[in-house]
Amino acid sequence: MDTRSTSDVFSVSIYDYVTTGECTGFRWNLLNSTEDKLNDFLSPVFTRIMVLFLHPLCAVFGLLGNLSFMFIVWKVPYMRNSINIILLNLSVADFLFLLVGTGIKFVNLLNSPVFGDSFIVGHICHCLIIIPLLNVVSFASLLLVSLISVERYMAVCKPNQYLKMTCRRTLSCLSFVWVFSFALAAFLMPSTMDFVTVCVQWPNSQPYEKFPTKVGFCNAKSDFWYSVNEFLQIFPFFVALLLNVFCFARIFPRFYGRLTFKRPQEQAQQYDHITTTLTDSTNAATKMLLINGIAFFILATPFHVTSAIQFVESVSSNWWCGCREFKDISILLLYVNSAVNPFIYGMTNPNYRRAYYSVFCQNRYNVRRNRRTVTPSDNQSEKISTYV
Repeated sequence: MDTRSTSDVFSVSIYDYVTTGECTGFRWNLLNSTEDKLNDFLSPVFTRIMVLFLHPLCAVFGLLGNLSFMFIVWKVPYMRNSINIILLNLSVADFLFLLVGTGIKFVNLLNSPVFGDSFIVGHICHCLIIIPLLNVVSFASLLLVSLISVERYMAVCKPNQYLKMTCRRTLSCLSFVWVFSFALAAFLMPSTMDFVTVCVQWPNSQPYEKFPTKVGFCNAKSDFWYSVNEFLQIFPFFVALLLNVFCFARIFPRFYGRLTFKRPQEQAQQYDHITTTLTDSTNAATKMLLINGIAFFILATPFHVTSAIQFVESVSSNWWCGCREFKDISILLLYVNSAVNPFIYGMTNPNYRRAYYSVFCQNRYNVRRNRRTVTPSDNQSEKISTYV
């Protein structure tokens, strides 16, 4: 969750604050401000385009995609396996991130042109519920992607130990992911739990006559908590990035060797159709999850790099105001990141495409299947195909 917006507004024109007994002690006296000065307090055109058009567009595709994947896992029995349980949790986290993240920005901007203003949503809803919830799903997504990488590392590099892993162990790991995410989000609540209400005096001219006279922001209780929030948004991501790079570096050579290895003809005859299908399905699942993990970090890195720059500059008291456009783009990439996962599954893995077809194109799929002779081994291989 981006908590930078409040500090951006407060750092723009701090000498315009006049202490009063209203609005938690702050007032913006902008009666005689120039147009350039006023624009510092308003959401830029670029931000408005992002929030009002691109974010909702991304959210629609992402919500439909993640809902479709959740429905498929519920509807298709052979999709209920350990790796898909993890992916199901990732879809839930992505769904909530898209729904809440884009929705709250859209509502706030529709009701107020002031950058970062959340007065319409209020203290309890925005500061104590929405921001912690976004932190929970953000941390959970990061941990789930890392869990998937570790799972693939075990499957490819340590298959004997991987075979000993049970569904109960997967559920235990998922429980840890969510409990740890909730704990981190709860720890970060002081960084956004203060609701600062500001009375604004706009110029007596159009279009400022219709602007809100009170605006509100979720703010840290102190500069210390703002720095803690930025640090804990950044540090876990780069630790997870290093962990995933390690897993990918170990997986790629073995995975490539499995793809290029060809058994001698006399050995190949010893392997039945089921074993061949299982190997192909394992390779397809590994390819899909590698692409998914790489896409996740490519799309999430710009946001965390920008946050790292802001963290360093906040500690050194040297704010880079020109970072706002880069932050807007990086936030859009975060939403794209949460939206593309189900499409990656379908594009890179034929077993998932088969599941999609069986649910959403069932009649057409069944007719096509009934035209060919179905043997017991065909049914068994289909069930095995996603149990990897």
